[in-house]
Amino acid sequence: MCKYIFTPIAHRGGSEVAFENTFQAFTDAYDLGYRWLETDVQVSKDGVLYAIHDDNLKNITGKNVKIHDLSSDDLDQILIRGKYNIPRLKKLLQNFNDATFNLDSKNINSAKALVTLLNREKFFKNLCLGSFSHKTLQYIRKSVKRDLPTTFSQMEVLSLLVDIKLDKEPRYRGNYLQIPKSYFGFNLVSKKLLHFCKKNEIKVHIWTINKSSEMKNLIGMGVDGIMTDRCRALLKVLKSSDFIDKKITLEPFLVA
Repeated sequence: MCKYIFTPIAHRGGSEVAFENTFQAFTDAYDLGYRWLETDVQVSKDGVLYAIHDDNLKNITGKNVKIHDLSSDDLDQILIRGKYNIPRLKKLLQNFNDATFNLDSKNINSAKALVTLLNREKFFKNLCLGSFSHKTLQYIRKSVKRDLPTTFSQMEVLSLLVDIKLDKEPRYRGNYLQIPKSYFGFNLVSKKLLHFCKKNEIKVHIWTINKSSEMKNLIGMGVDGIMTDRCRALLKVLKSSDFIDKKITLEPFLVA
């Protein structure tokens, strides 16, 4: 019998062989066997969704221009670091249709465009929807016309941490608590948190973990998933002698 189910998550597709949030990065993670892919969602001037974190292209292209000020035709011509196209979200969902996509809507406009897409094309079903913004996440939950799992907004995370401290029933219901290991020097991951979440059927994913020692510690504690930029490093840890006999099931995951 399995000790527990663990989910390896490719943060923005990983960044070991290609720039993050590019088709090449997601392809690499997928080929390694990752079946849970995390990305960010922004929307163009004409309502097309793209997998990109920042709302401004300056950091990745040198051009000081906002995503929402450009048409999809313009965005399709832009290269990240002179090499990588910015992927359309719909293309990613179509190409990796057996993977679960963890979608972080960066603002209300991208959320509205995402809701429109999901309500129109319901074959996109392996999804986990989220946003740091409470208002945006509430909009997504109310507007998507089917039952899809969600994360916790930043406000909901803080509320949940208080509920855990006071041992109260959670006031907000998300399916996945996705948090950093620590915040401003305060450790967020504890046995009490993990016990509370397990009791309330909340899965705990920790981001963004790139050190092997931290991966080992968190897996040993029993977290449900880890987001990483170093997809190979996480797989190496999971296959190491520390965990090979722990009967951990990797799901959703396909061993290449």
